[in-house]
Amino acid sequence: MKGGIEVQYSVDARWAEPLDQGISRAVADALSQNSGLRAYSFSPAAPPPPHNCDVWIRIEKFEGNANGQVTLQARWEVTTTDSSEAIASRKVFLKRNGWQPGDYAGLVRFLSQEISEMSRQIARSIPG
Repeated sequence: MKGGIEVQYSVDARWAEPLDQGISRAVADALSQNSGLRAYSFSPAAPPPPHNCDVWIRIEKFEGNANGQVTLQARWEVTTTDSSEAIASRKVFLKRNGWQPGDYAGLVRFLSQEISEMSRQIARSIPG
């Protein structure tokens, strides 16, 4: 983002997978590795295996800006598979400074750290 209103796309740097699936995979990996939960990512090609909870995430901002700030703004919700009523929900606003605009590998590292932090928040809300 430049000036808060202009989106500048890199000609060469692209995500290697669809962003929704990549974030889903990263959250599931973080939940599985760091919380003792068995988590599965979203895949449009196959239904999930039997599970107890669903995690819904709505990404509102996932960006780096010209000032070197990297932002993840999202809302997440945890429901049980037998009810659509949330057992936990939260709005997340994570911002980090220090990114060098144009360093897309660095941007991915910062965004990955923010996804990991959001995953820790989600893990704390899931009943064990």
